Amino acid sequence: MQTIQEQKDCINAVEIDLPVGIVNFLKRRHGKKYEAPQSRYSVTNIVGCQRKAFYKELGIQEEELLRDATVESMWASVRGDFLHEITRAYKWRELDIEHFVTLRDGRVATVAGRLDMYDWKTNTVIDLKTTKFVKWQIKSGFLPKPEHILQVQCYSTMFPKIMPVQNLTLVYADMNDLVAFKVQPRDLTEWIAKRVQEIEDAKASQVIPKGEVTGLCQFCSYQTKCSNDGNGLIEKPLSIPKNHLEEKTVVTKLERSLKHLNTIVSDEHV
Repeated sequence: MQTIQEQKDCINAVEIDLPVGIVNFLKRRHGKKYEAPQSRYSVTNIVGCQRKAFYKELGIQEEELLRDATVESMWASVRGDFLHEITRAYKWRELDIEHFVTLRDGRVATVAGRLDMYDWKTNTVIDLKTTKFVKWQIKSGFLPKPEHILQVQCYSTMFPKIMPVQNLTLVYADMNDLVAFKVQPRDLTEWIAKRVQEIEDAKASQVIPKGEVTGLCQFCSYQTKCSNDGNGLIEKPLSIPKNHLEEKTVVTKLERSLKHLNTIVSDEHV
């Protein structure tokens, strides 16, 4: 039997640089900004509107959603945070992965994903979606959404390189109900590569992809630009450029100040 001292003699540890993830975390906590890498996409962007992914990749400034300032929208955001506490049901949660796509010109694009929960006992990926009126949306045929199904199927394509994935589960939650759907795993390797290549081609040619209009457009931060660019949103935009909103706010404050000043002047002449 080896003694503790003998075990210590076998230890071979060499000091190395801190992991990049820790360094980047510290930079973010101290407000240090660094340029986002090019040709890096999230799974959410890939399964969503290509035009939105195109705008993001070009670094176009996001617009201000008009609903952001309402009490209802603020509660919706907080409600989502509350419901996401459900992920604590599993010790394996919020796991990150990167998937690499070799482009036609030889460059490599990155697709980053993060799953909500993983049940290692059954090799199941579980993704949580918070919304409202879950039962009504299911009855009306709005759930499960195609992009949500594609998202978990992307996970079943990306994660097997580091852990087994045999089952996919989508969970929809509101303040009253939890409903789960079983999703069939699919290998979307070619689909992901094609999707990324199409966005990269659009960047190179500067030809804006057609907008993939769905009910989710009302939550998009590029509605005014999408509407102005054509072949996209046709409804009235519910977001406006931030500088326009700031100018509007300044004008409103000036109007209020002038109105207040006129009131004072009128009172002095009475």
